[in-house]
Amino acid sequence: MERLYEVFAKVPKPARIDGCPCCMESKRVDVLLRRPLRQLTPEELASYSASAFLTAGDVDDYLYFLPRIMEITISELGWWPDFEVTGRAIRDSTPEKWQPEQRQALTELFEEVIEELLREEDSGYAIDGWICGIAHANWDVRPFLQRIEKSPGHVISYCEMNVLALGRRELENHFWERKLEGYAHVLAWFASPSVRGMTMAVREVNLDDKTRTEGAKMEVG
Repeated sequence: MERLYEVFAKVPKPARIDGCPCCMESKRVDVLLRRPLRQLTPEELASYSASAFLTAGDVDDYLYFLPRIMEITISELGWWPDFEVTGRAIRDSTPEKWQPEQRQALTELFEEVIEELLREEDSGYAIDGWICGIAHANWDVRPFLQRIEKSPGHVISYCEMNVLALGRRELENHFWERKLEGYAHVLAWFASPSVRGMTMAVREVNLDDKTRTEGAKMEVG
């Protein structure tokens, strides 16, 4: 996390934040401009973070706030916006134009987050959200999927979050967009022989449950 603060420290603090006049007051912009970055609370930064590039802000101010946004995202469970929303904002900040060390620092942070989730049990829901958000940010999800694949228990947990949708060649998380490259990469990963071998039992249990449910409906009918 400190590395992210370090490389983005060159981004100047914004003197103003532009946005939709009718809703700027609700973004608590005065607080964002007055308080030191690391002292901004989750409550103070939530509205701006959720609406960045939609009704408030541009690239320069977003990159200034990004380290604190990521720190809160990681440390505050249940904070809104979810990381999938933040991933969209990161994409809209044109990361292909960032300095190489900025991209590298964020990549390293993503790696640290995934590694931490792999040290936790039953983290499939969180893994699902972070992979979706990383894809939204236009980062290549494949290196992260390769790391997850080394932990069969977490592969199964991740599959359980998507098992119903995978039967339709879809992903469950409603934040996904089919146009994202990461969408196809995740589907291909779940369909790969090695991952299918780990998740076959989960898929078979789901198929059995579906068969029993459909049979019960037919009996009722």
